[in-house]
Amino acid sequence: MFESGLLILTRPVPILRKNVQDILSRAAKIISSTLYVHIQPNLSTKLEPDPARLQFVPPDRNLRLLMTDIYSSSASVCGNMDIYVLLGNITNHQSPMTKCRYNLRSKLEVVLLDNSDQFTANEQYFYKFFQNTFQTSNNDIKFQCISDIDFTQEMNSEENSHIQTYRQVVLGGTFDRLHVGHKILLGEGCLLADERLTVGVTTGEMNLKKSLPEFIQPTTERINSVVHFIETVKPQISHHVVPISDMFGPTITDPDLQCIIVSAETARGGEIVNQERQKKGFQQLDVEQIHDGQSSSSSLRKRLLGTVINPVKENRNIPTSPYVLGVTGGIASGKSAICKRLEKLGAATVDCDKLGHQAYVKGTPGYDKVVSTFGTGILGEDGEVNRRALGAIVFSDEAKMQTLNGIVWPEIARMATEEIRQYGKEGKTIVVLEAAILLKAGWETMCHEVWGCVIPLAEAVKRLEDRNHLSEEEAVKRIKLGVTNEELVNRCNVILCSQWEYEYTQQQVEKAWHLLQERLPSSVKSQY
Repeated sequence: MFESGLLILTRPVPILRKNVQDILSRAAKIISSTLYVHIQPNLSTKLEPDPARLQFVPPDRNLRLLMTDIYSSSASVCGNMDIYVLLGNITNHQSPMTKCRYNLRSKLEVVLLDNSDQFTANEQYFYKFFQNTFQTSNNDIKFQCISDIDFTQEMNSEENSHIQTYRQVVLGGTFDRLHVGHKILLGEGCLLADERLTVGVTTGEMNLKKSLPEFIQPTTERINSVVHFIETVKPQISHHVVPISDMFGPTITDPDLQCIIVSAETARGGEIVNQERQKKGFQQLDVEQIHDGQSSSSSLRKRLLGTVINPVKENRNIPTSPYVLGVTGGIASGKSAICKRLEKLGAATVDCDKLGHQAYVKGTPGYDKVVSTFGTGILGEDGEVNRRALGAIVFSDEAKMQTLNGIVWPEIARMATEEIRQYGKEGKTIVVLEAAILLKAGWETMCHEVWGCVIPLAEAVKRLEDRNHLSEEEAVKRIKLGVTNEELVNRCNVILCSQWEYEYTQQQVEKAWHLLQERLPSSVKSQY
């Protein structure tokens, strides 16, 4: 199997559309990572004086639908493969001097063809065409023909129609982890743009309103992904990719724009943009609506829940068994409830919050250290540390709080280690270390991996108001003392969220648990 390759399609477009899934399925058996698709219907294989020049094809309805079919089908047929439909040869505006040369980021290892007869009769043409058009000097490239696909079906007589293109096209979106829907949207932009494609990438408050905003990639990464896509798919057009903090972006500042591309979700936005352009005396934009039928970025971010988002690294400082799973999160994030679900699936739990209460009870090393540091004035009539009196001292003084943590946290870690060891002796293979302060205390070094529980601020506030009877101001203050959702996403291996109904949280936990079983060390699996 090859990592990356190019698929050249030369059959009539209606026939290709009927066979898209078969073609991609065949390609997925040969290519594992990246597939570039070049559509050249009715290719003439007569050697031209300049074989570097592409044979240009005017865009029409069937070509547009074929592009959409390829992206849509890829999600189910070859979901692990990154696919790009190349559009440099699809244009209304070419001249004898027009050239398009692709500079693909992935090194091509194989070229797949849908017509063995053409290749057999014109090998020299295909080699020159490939080397000149795709800027490669790889002499070891392999050429293969896709076989076992029935291309003899009758072409359907559905009406085809030429489509209008524009000098300047604009579109916008989140473009978080480019998925099929994004590629259809951007592909449409590349198809319709003759000179320049302008793209607005949402940022700031626009993203905070979305589901699981902590999962959204940094703006620079998303912009770079869009730029890479455009430069790959249609290198001869220019691009203007910018961050936008409102729904308008460049649409109400650039009078030269001619067309805006929207999805079904944002169709109303095209009308609003034109209303604002009219106020400024700008040309009205033609509105092109796509029907991608794909999942939104929000639903795709939900799919990340329960999966590994940051690599699990081997921890040689602790025994491989039992396998220690750290679970952490901010206040009211639902981590305790998630730990109880994990217990039902077979894990044992060490509750560090409860251990914190035991870290300085009378007769322990922690007790002696706390009393000698803060004085006997913190003791109650029974000789135990009065938590309220101690809190009055440390909560108003950050330095004293750090001093207390320096005493208590090592004691909690020591007791937790003992509990983990005891569970191991009892035959438990997976032990959950539940701790709100896990990351702050540096206890991730005690774990083989860490799972984080996130919850939107508004939901956390509501829970604290209902559960602890706090005011909104008090709730927000308590929440801000803990770990942030952003830190959890950046530092944890797996993220869970209990924002939605009970059943959906349970599905996340079961999914995460199942995936955990697959990556457990063999020494742990043998005991499980």
